Amino acid sequence: MPRYTYTSQNWLSKVTAAVVPGNLLTFGLVGVIGILSHADSDPRKASAQFLTWLTVLLWCTILSTCFLFSNGKRAWNYLSVAALCVWGLFFVLKAL
Repeated sequence: MPRYTYTSQNWLSKVTAAVVPGNLLTFGLVGVIGILSHADSDPRKASAQFLTWLTVLLWCTILSTCFLFSNGKRAWNYLSVAALCVWGLFFVLKAL
């Protein structure tokens, strides 16, 4: 018997968690990948196009998996901490 039964309760708080800190997490991840791959900001280059489409893919993944959290508070906590860690890594890599 499973420990947690998946329900549609708290769906609004889970979606807002995916929209606000999930969006920040997505942009942070794309920024870290852009720094590590030395991507150029020229929209005609393949690296910029890759990062643009990667943003959509990552955010849709976060939006679809936010419902796996047991409640909205947990979704907000995990996604916020992950976003802060990724943005911290971004600023460290940018300073190097």
